[in-house]
Amino acid sequence: MEIRLSVLLLALLLLSGAALSASHPRAVSDRERQDVTALSELEDQAAHGRGNLDVARRLTTTYLRLGQPGLAIATVRAAPPELARDPLLTHRLSQAYEASGRVEDALGTAQLALARCTALGACNYPTFAALEMHVEALTMLQRWGVQEPKRDTRTALAYRLAQRTARIASLGVPPVTAD
Repeated sequence: MEIRLSVLLLALLLLSGAALSASHPRAVSDRERQDVTALSELEDQAAHGRGNLDVARRLTTTYLRLGQPGLAIATVRAAPPELARDPLLTHRLSQAYEASGRVEDALGTAQLALARCTALGACNYPTFAALEMHVEALTMLQRWGVQEPKRDTRTALAYRLAQRTARIASLGVPPVTAD
């Protein structure tokens, strides 16, 4: 009887040990918890400060990083009109459309972001170049008939070609000098 009980206890200990060794390392769960905490804080800030452009930008960027383009789209659509006209927030909307597989909407929105950037004079050169490169890549994707940018290998090619075009164009820009 004692032997059976000992064997049963040993089996339970081995099963417990196996279950513990198969679990995720603590660092991963800590990181996930930090991401969730940071996201919930951003969402609270967005809910309480609906007119805060910085919070709207950070929230859409976070949603995109976490693979939630639908939430990024909803965030921009729910923003007050004066925020939704911001070129960088418009660019995030374009990225969210692209991540959702809506290439035509992404291209139109990227073109709008670039036009707003130019019209408002609100973008520095690196931001303008990034917007221009995004429009170029999306134009190629549309021309090639890409339906699912995440899964289509031509997406990476379009971005490489657009980046190369941007680099070549930047070579023709005279350096900024201080007077």
